[in-house]
Amino acid sequence: MKLDVDFSALWLAVRKLGSSTADFTYVPSAHKPLTIITDIFTADISLEDVDADQGLLAVNGVQVLLYIQDHSFRVEDVIAGDREGNKFHVADCTMLKTMRQKKRYDRYVVTNSVSGVFPVSGTDEGRLTVEGSAELHVCKYCLGQLNYKGYKSRKAGIYNDFQLDEFFTRYSTLFTTYPKAIADKRGGYVDDWEAVSLSYRKKKGFACEACNVDLTGYKQLLHTHHVNGVKRDNSPENLRALCIDCHRKEPAHGHMQVSSSQVYTLNELRRSQGLFEEGSWDHALKFVDSAYHGLVDFYRKDKKDIPQISYSVTDSIGGVVGKVEVAWPKKKLAITHDADTEKALLEAGWKVMSLAKAMKEYEPRT
Repeated sequence: MKLDVDFSALWLAVRKLGSSTADFTYVPSAHKPLTIITDIFTADISLEDVDADQGLLAVNGVQVLLYIQDHSFRVEDVIAGDREGNKFHVADCTMLKTMRQKKRYDRYVVTNSVSGVFPVSGTDEGRLTVEGSAELHVCKYCLGQLNYKGYKSRKAGIYNDFQLDEFFTRYSTLFTTYPKAIADKRGGYVDDWEAVSLSYRKKKGFACEACNVDLTGYKQLLHTHHVNGVKRDNSPENLRALCIDCHRKEPAHGHMQVSSSQVYTLNELRRSQGLFEEGSWDHALKFVDSAYHGLVDFYRKDKKDIPQISYSVTDSIGGVVGKVEVAWPKKKLAITHDADTEKALLEAGWKVMSLAKAMKEYEPRT
């Protein structure tokens, strides 16, 4: 944002002091907008290419997954769909750790594709190379480690219904990028859709019909949802005003991206409007940033103290030191994925854990 202010008097004084003027641009500290990754990449990797700072797999800040392309003599059956292929990995799970220990990690390929269909290869009975594509399934160790959507409670259902685009979206607050394949899942709206949407939201008082948060001052966080999924059916009974957080939780809305700052803003509003019941596991799990849902669910099952969600850490004079996703103020303990926030809280005397470190306590053992 360019500052449009007349500093001529200031620069005159500067020149009188023997110094020179300078041009500067102010960059606001608000969250970075999500960037669409236009290219799907698939490449051989080495250990140093992938990091897992938050327990999820990433390359240079881009969320990725790993799989083994070589299916050996099984490849023809895998391509035909007669046999399950190698599982793909979305987290730094115990299986990947085991593969590192066995010096077999270099077999993996990295990709940011969310199609669920992967290039595979192998050999036939005559030892000739066979190449094709196959639908692969997610690693259950990964789901367990992340407690994805409460995986520990209903393993079969979560595994069978797993969708990669929904998974990437659930953890979108931890990244500033997402694949074009997700962004392209947009439908055909009527030409005057923006006017229709605005009119409907206005009739509902710019309040979410699911969580009741009033977004009069934050209209950009309130969407108009089509109940039956038909985007050209704008009959009143087919529309619902939903905040961006509630909207993405609707069926078939796994493509929607929400930033951590948007979740925080919504929770601040819910709290100030008396919609957020502190000390309630139901509300903690309902409103927590979805990337932290698995962790909070672990804490509930482990009968730990109920944390505060989207908490502002303040100093002795009320200044905000940092905003964290999960916190226990009395213990001065917080969990966040933001490095700058972690540093500020440590300097303020708080104990801070990353999401990956907190999840490690519940990591399944091999």
